[in-house]
Amino acid sequence: MKKCKILTKLPLISLLVSLLILLSACQPKSNSTLQVQLLWQGQPINCESTFMLGDQRWQLQQLQFYLSAFSQQQQPLLLQPNDYQSTELALLGTDCQSAGQWQLQFATPLHHAPLEFELGVPFLLNHQNPLTAGIPLQQLDMHWAWQSGYKFFRLDLNGPQHDWSLHLGSSGCSSASVMRAPKTPCLAPNRVRVQLPYQGQSTLTLDLAQLLGDFILTADNNCMADPASLSCQQLLPALGIGGSSRVWALQP
Repeated sequence: MKKCKILTKLPLISLLVSLLILLSACQPKSNSTLQVQLLWQGQPINCESTFMLGDQRWQLQQLQFYLSAFSQQQQPLLLQPNDYQSTELALLGTDCQSAGQWQLQFATPLHHAPLEFELGVPFLLNHQNPLTAGIPLQQLDMHWAWQSGYKFFRLDLNGPQHDWSLHLGSSGCSSASVMRAPKTPCLAPNRVRVQLPYQGQSTLTLDLAQLLGDFILTADNNCMADPASLSCQQLLPALGIGGSSRVWALQP
């Protein structure tokens, strides 16, 4: 009699196991990494690539940027520390002298919910000495001075007749000298809050065509985060300064 009861329970147990397997398969896959991909008009590019802007061909010399203050559902999202990121700040991109860093590693899996982050370095970290700062703030060419702080976004291009640059950081910073850190936030912090719909995508993309558009690059219209500069007034809204950021996207 006991044997019969055991046998009748076996199909039920098998059914429950099958349901658990099915339900687990239907759950969204957790992911604690995001690849970062540079694009031009939706197509991947790198330091070896060239692209047409106007009637001239351009090539990347350097593209690096800081991302910070990651969050989902109004909860902080910490990063996994490595050579390019601390728990709250990551340096991404390349100086075209090395492979660079093209991956974000989070300490916990991402949820299927809006992903938020800032382009920029938090004020409390921004005005340090890069010679004594921690990871990832030691790169000297990503730093202006203690007063202004770091370059949040650095884009350098090589053209057939001249080079061209866009460097974004805080401006209107006040201190006793350029070698002193300000005690209060700068007039133009120039940190940009970005929100993207995350549904398990594996790649964060940055499309330079969405930034540069039809802008004609000349030797005289570099943008160095000066709000009075006509070139900055035209370009920075695409990054989210005085406009809606349109350069970022999440893709499968």
